[in-house]
Amino acid sequence: MLKKEKTKILIIIIIFIALFGIYFFNSQIIIKKIPSLPDKVFKDNIPGEISVYDFMSKLRSEGKINFTEKNYIGMGEFIEEINGIKNGEKNWIYYINGKKANIGVSNYKINEGDIISWKYEKNY
Repeated sequence: MLKKEKTKILIIIIIFIALFGIYFFNSQIIIKKIPSLPDKVFKDNIPGEISVYDFMSKLRSEGKINFTEKNYIGMGEFIEEINGIKNGEKNWIYYINGKKANIGVSNYKINEGDIISWKYEKNY
């Protein structure tokens, strides 16, 4: 009897851990606009290797986001505008897990659990 109860508890724990992992380890992109406007958050299970640019293109094709880009040969895509807010005095800069990215959006492959944040700020 004791063995059956231990097995049931173990199964419940495994199911809980699996559900926790699915919920909390999805990758996400956060678009941080201007302080007076709300952030937009997009969570998704990323199938295989996909770049930040490819994920954003997927969101654009689904009508969830709008952006424009420019391709620089040898460097890849550069985001020029997100949801109507264009680069100018400030630029769209992306962060990977809270740290400023040091690789282009078309070259960075999203890892499980990554949080990609876009901030509209001065680039120093």
